[in-house]
Amino acid sequence: MILALERKKIKRTGLLPAFLAGALAVSAFPVINMAFRTDLFISQDLPPVDILLNGNWDMAATFHCFLAILGACILYHTEFANRAIEKLYMLPVNQGKVFFCKNLLLLLLFLPVFLIEDFFFLFCAWHWFPGKDPGVEILLRNTAFSLAAILPVLVLSTLIASLAKNMWISLGIGVIGMFLGQMTVSYDALFSKVYTFCLPYRCLTSSARAEDIFQILGICAAETVIFAVIKLFLIKIRRQPV
Repeated sequence: MILALERKKIKRTGLLPAFLAGALAVSAFPVINMAFRTDLFISQDLPPVDILLNGNWDMAATFHCFLAILGACILYHTEFANRAIEKLYMLPVNQGKVFFCKNLLLLLLFLPVFLIEDFFFLFCAWHWFPGKDPGVEILLRNTAFSLAAILPVLVLSTLIASLAKNMWISLGIGVIGMFLGQMTVSYDALFSKVYTFCLPYRCLTSSARAEDIFQILGICAAETVIFAVIKLFLIKIRRQPV
């Protein structure tokens, strides 16, 4: 019931157009990249899916992080607007469930985003690497992996958005965190491996090792649980739930 209510709320916002525009923008990037740098990509002795993911995933991950931050800000902006969230506190509604349903809704919105991107990746593979396996299975596995990697970013972003009545504050904090992750993701330091906004920059290629995949998934699960517990703790200790 709460999820259905959250779904109705987004009809009055620009959340769906924002996610659609973001999906189309990031999907166009590999096509443009391949068109202008064809020789650089086709000269590599790697499977087409690895070439495409290695060459375009950093930009895609940046869009994913920004969409997660923007989506969280929009969802909670609708709650704070006209003090609607104060009215929500008066209803017999579990605030923890509301928080988790918002995250579930955002996660479900990311699924078509990733599938649209997969379609464009496949187009690039078929067009510029004819006769080679485009790597459909790897792309689908990467989609599942990416959903897991974006989850802690979603939970953290909604946690921040739920604490700030001014949307620009939560948006600014999220963007700063996103750019910090973008600057440190290429390093092998422990910080870059566990920092929440670095996780979406990891992609699953055909050469990925199972131990590395499970390590990242474990980190994603741990951070998601930690942020969720923090939210539940804040709900309990404050007179008015956050």
